[in-house]
Amino acid sequence: MLKRLSLFLLGLVLAGLGVALSTRPELGTSPITSLPYVTTFVLPWTLGMATVVINIFFIAGQMLLLKRRYPWRELLQLPTLLVFGFFIDLGMFLTGFYIPENYLLRLAEVIMGCCFLAAGISCQLSANISLMPGDGFIRVLAQEYKWPFGVVKICFDSSIVLSAIIFSLIFFQNITGVREGTLIAAVLVGFLIKQLQNAVGCRPRKTADKS
Repeated sequence: MLKRLSLFLLGLVLAGLGVALSTRPELGTSPITSLPYVTTFVLPWTLGMATVVINIFFIAGQMLLLKRRYPWRELLQLPTLLVFGFFIDLGMFLTGFYIPENYLLRLAEVIMGCCFLAAGISCQLSANISLMPGDGFIRVLAQEYKWPFGVVKICFDSSIVLSAIIFSLIFFQNITGVREGTLIAAVLVGFLIKQLQNAVGCRPRKTADKS
């Protein structure tokens, strides 16, 4: 358990730093972070704070779908979310000293962020302590309606990006915070997670939902 907790904490650190690195170049951010990112242009919130607030709605969504069948151990998603938000803001602070002007360097930083994010998510999956609220909501939807998890995730991520675009159009009359970096993260992070899981030969334990 201690090893799993350490691995899980490492995953949160890497994922938070990955979000920061992929956001700092101002070429967009990961799909799940796109709506919190756009929110920070409207409200006086840090990216970590916006991520926490919006993801709380995903926890509430799980409760609404499952009602009395909601497993209370899933409330571990809340402290996980708070720690993740803290590491996002820490990562934004640590990466704020240098923002490259060269476009290729900015792209390289986005790709580096995707690598850190994929490594962090892989650690979290392998530790099997708790899911992030967005992934928890996707899992509940997939289980309740017998939909493939991958299909639900694609639709969910797409809806978050679309919400970010609509939000930015309402407040700025143009698309803000959603750019080519968002597309790169959408494609690259999932690919890297799969490669990392195959390389180390470990998968998230299937008994997690039963414990």
